[in-house]
Amino acid sequence: MKQNVFIVLASESPRRKELLKQAGLDFKVITSNIDENTVYSEPDRIVMDLSEMKCRAVADKLSESYNEIKKIPEGYDKILIVAADTIVSRGGVSLGKPKNKEDAHLILRRLSGRTHEVYTGVSCVLLSRGEDKKIKETDSFGFYSETKVKMYRFSEDEIKDYIATGEPLDKAGAYGIQGIGERLVEYIKGDYNNVVGFPLSKFMKELAEREYIS
Repeated sequence: MKQNVFIVLASESPRRKELLKQAGLDFKVITSNIDENTVYSEPDRIVMDLSEMKCRAVADKLSESYNEIKKIPEGYDKILIVAADTIVSRGGVSLGKPKNKEDAHLILRRLSGRTHEVYTGVSCVLLSRGEDKKIKETDSFGFYSETKVKMYRFSEDEIKDYIATGEPLDKAGAYGIQGIGERLVEYIKGDYNNVVGFPLSKFMKELAEREYIS
């Protein structure tokens, strides 16, 4: 695989970094540090709005700061900024990362024995570096992916034991399907990696269609 753009991942998520590494992509992390508030209530619009805000914040940072641009390898004239946001939705209620252990407990009780949806929005902006070294936007695109997840019914003790591992506290929906939380999941319908936090196969298809990889 040949990579024709350098990727900037606008996320510190270890899951997203690991997925891009698994795909063999060359990338660097530059975070956005935005205030993650949105006016939307629909889960698909929430993830698209937040991912676009993250993406635009990093695009502005790269466009305006020479020090940030120096972080990009000289061999690349095109920079693809990639941002993502993931939420869990159950019964019309969007569930992000738990605020604390008590919140994680409430979220897991809500999910126990039921089906919920996981949404991940991905937003991308392509910046091109001209002969004058100036940066300008030349492309943008985005999409979201939805996966249905059916959970086993679990007891109060099982919830407490899982929270005690610390795994749920930094994850949307208070569980990690790629970790200990896998045992809570009965089955899924859709993209597994979308539940992890990044719909990699759909992303790679988008890159190939635009000839950003070949």
